[in-house]
Amino acid sequence: MGGSGTGTPTSSSPVFVVEDGTGLSTANSYLSVADADTYHANITRSTNWSSATQTEKENALIVATQYLDIRFQGRWRGYRNTRSQALSWPRYSVEDDDGYVLDATALPQKLQDACAEMALRVVLGDDLLGTVTETGEVVSESVSVGPISESKTYAGGKPYGYEYPKLDALVRGLIAAGDTIIRG
Repeated sequence: MGGSGTGTPTSSSPVFVVEDGTGLSTANSYLSVADADTYHANITRSTNWSSATQTEKENALIVATQYLDIRFQGRWRGYRNTRSQALSWPRYSVEDDDGYVLDATALPQKLQDACAEMALRVVLGDDLLGTVTETGEVVSESVSVGPISESKTYAGGKPYGYEYPKLDALVRGLIAAGDTIIRG
């Protein structure tokens, strides 16, 4: 995918600038609307995405990019290409799980796919960057081994928030394993 584009700003939306692999200081998305359209047409076949307006898609891609940068901050492999770049990618010295060094002037396809997936979540109404008002502290927990079961009881109810296993699978090869923190 890859590519760049800018949208026409409205009073309610920021200027849409797609990172092109050079470390733009103004970039706010890892993916263009056209590339997200292609992804969703071929992978998710989401009518929700295809029926969204251009501005809704741009805003969703911006929020998805912000979410990726916030969620995986300090965990991305390698180092940012420039101090002035707005986003966490592009990066250099990034080695994938097979030991190959990724191109430092291109955004990994898995990162772009993750951005498209999270943008769809935004279009569907998910507030990725929302605040958690209840911590949902675990007050009891039980685990069984055969026939596998697990239960947890939370103080004040289950905590707000969702898990995104597909996102985690997509970026797995781009983040440092374990508790290692890579700054950049």
